[in-house]
Amino acid sequence: MGDLAEQHAALESEGIGLAAISVDSPEDSAALATRLGVEFPLLSDPDARVIESYGVKMEGESLAVPATFVVRPDRTIAWEYVGDTVPDRPPVEVVREEARRSR
Repeated sequence: MGDLAEQHAALESEGIGLAAISVDSPEDSAALATRLGVEFPLLSDPDARVIESYGVKMEGESLAVPATFVVRPDRTIAWEYVGDTVPDRPPVEVVREEARRSR
């Protein structure tokens, strides 16, 4: 989430919105957002239903593998990146280009 969070203002100025989903409670998600200085919605999925529906729930865990989705205005997924390890995330420029392409 770090690189995207750092680029949030620049992405937003291009009309690219961000949101993140955490399996933490709403209170813990809010505390995490404050601690990290996240200025976009950090949504709570304590029952892991959302991550399961997106197919990114870790096998045997209630956690998600790192994943990034570009969602079109009609709420369909235009592009996705599912990482293998916690630090495995796409470069911000790739996300930016995929978001531009999905418009």
